Amino acid sequence: MTLRRFLTFFAVVVLTAAFVRAQGQNSEPTQSTQPTFKGHRIGESAQQFFSTARMAEKNGILSTDYCQACLNDPKMKKAVEKAKKKGGDDPSLLVAAMIWEGCNSIRAALAGQDAEIDLRFAGEFVSGSAKFVAGQLASVRFVVKAPLNDVVEDMTAKLNAKPKLSVDTIQNSVAAIVKQHTAMWTLPNTLVKVSELQSLDGESIGTEVSVSDPALMKHRTNSLN
Repeated sequence: MTLRRFLTFFAVVVLTAAFVRAQGQNSEPTQSTQPTFKGHRIGESAQQFFSTARMAEKNGILSTDYCQACLNDPKMKKAVEKAKKKGGDDPSLLVAAMIWEGCNSIRAALAGQDAEIDLRFAGEFVSGSAKFVAGQLASVRFVVKAPLNDVVEDMTAKLNAKPKLSVDTIQNSVAAIVKQHTAMWTLPNTLVKVSELQSLDGESIGTEVSVSDPALMKHRTNSLN
């Protein structure tokens, strides 16, 4: 092989490798390109999440500030100790124990541990729960007061992808058989599911939204084995 042919062949190989590498990088979504839900992204750190998360009550104070005050409050500590002794007889003590447990879960998430957080500590979601795995937001589940069809339309636009629709026959809490409509989007690093919520009379009362990273959730499952 002549020197000119060798240099030409070498240049083609280098350019091809660079193109393939660039394609691979572009095909993997980064955190900044992941869709946001109530201002949060699946995969973000607990530090990012709780830098903006505020209490659903308590005048919207930052959850971390609220929890720091609670965990350092001697009265709160005494209330939790009483709750442990008396059980659930006193509602006020039960609430104190729940807040104490929630604040300790936030502390665990910020320390890079696995934790599940009640979304009263992230009022932007109103209600639901969030799971952190090794300090990263792995899943979030919340309810929106909107019909399923409206949520599916909005989610399709947000994700720029069509969902898989299904209808499941389930038994509700009063043993009635109802049809539950769901929609699911399977994207790189993100699984989104929305489900119709119904009253005991079978009327639509909102939509539950569940967003997760299956890989992170699998890591959580494996870590408990």
